[in-house]
Amino acid sequence: MSHPLSLSVVISAYANAPALDLTLQGYALQRVRPSEVLVAEDSETPEIAAVVARHRATAPWPLIHLTQADQGFRKCTILNAAIARTKADFVVFTDADCVPRADVVATFMRLVRPGRFVSAGSHVNLPPDLHQRADMPARIADQQVFSADWLRSQGVDTPALRLLTSPRWADWLDRLSPRQAFVGNLSGAWRTDLLRVGGFDETMGYGGEDTNLGVRLMNAGVRGHRARHALVCLHLDHARPWRVHEEALRNKAWNRSIAGTHEVLPRQSSLR
Repeated sequence: MSHPLSLSVVISAYANAPALDLTLQGYALQRVRPSEVLVAEDSETPEIAAVVARHRATAPWPLIHLTQADQGFRKCTILNAAIARTKADFVVFTDADCVPRADVVATFMRLVRPGRFVSAGSHVNLPPDLHQRADMPARIADQQVFSADWLRSQGVDTPALRLLTSPRWADWLDRLSPRQAFVGNLSGAWRTDLLRVGGFDETMGYGGEDTNLGVRLMNAGVRGHRARHALVCLHLDHARPWRVHEEALRNKAWNRSIAGTHEVLPRQSSLR
């Protein structure tokens, strides 16, 4: 008899402890528990450490905190460390500013298939004046924040089709909008496939680094499944001072150059 699927959630974090606090709350509320949650911090800050310690005391799953010195944008390096650390069958990657609906882990479990990765696609943005309100933890707890009607009442223009609660309708809409891109806000892949392609390319800065992993997975024969409607998370919007426009353009050019080729391994990775 085969063993039950184990699933790890890897949350990339940098200098945004309040957002991480809300995101960890979202995973504590999951109807199906992940095997573990790893916070992969591209820095070493006491604020992030304090949030992790507080959640670890009550978390319904093991909570692991990985850090590295802040030496510029090195998200890919800490994510590879998380892949090396986990022993789960399937690894979900998300960001510290992406709060999951309570069915996210269950939906990944439902959509997992051999030979494919699963991606949520784009997300719904919450402006800072909303997600920084004192009542936000309560609205996550009662899941009201995932209601299109409630969000509209708060001034957030949200299409109801992006927050469907029916898996049948969500899956049907996802079949109408296929896309294979691996996106950083919420995507998952088999750990064996991640190791086969050498994980994330550690030479890449912000912009397209997640897409690059998906391109190489597809070059290795792994299909992408877009679950834009089935997988629901809310992005806590913020400024991006680390974004370098020229670097993002170079990343996109690199991704275009290897798409549809036999290029599988990253230029640099601790997992190679």
